[in-house]
Amino acid sequence: MNNLVDFYEFAKDFAERHMMINEFFVLGNEDELQGLDFTYRAFVLIPLASNISREGNRPVYTVEFLILVGDKADENDALQLLSSTEENIFVIGQFQDYLQQQMKDAEFGDIEIVNQLRDDYNITSAYTRFTMTFERKSYKRPINLT
Repeated sequence: MNNLVDFYEFAKDFAERHMMINEFFVLGNEDELQGLDFTYRAFVLIPLASNISREGNRPVYTVEFLILVGDKADENDALQLLSSTEENIFVIGQFQDYLQQQMKDAEFGDIEIVNQLRDDYNITSAYTRFTMTFERKSYKRPINLT
């Protein structure tokens, strides 16, 4: 996996095959989350920032992503709220494990938990930022100049 298209296919495959996930989204920014109508449990991936490096004579670029897993819970059921939150964290952990099993270079941060009360249910969500490292081509390749 050497580019964002490959990573997209990798993440999409994970989300579509995971038994606890009902839908997968890639968004351009966090603002797009507002007004999005989810079928719960949703797995959302948002690219945030990038960096390039040649440190140690290793040409790479990194991309920071936000991953959010959201679910729905009964507003009057505390046990369901906690269970849903725990499952959201579990899914993020499984994505991290899946990346490591596939020998993908990723660094995860802390998981944040946010719950929002809606008319007759709660939306439980867990999110984290993580950074993927992708190999770049050697600097000795021709540069595309006109």
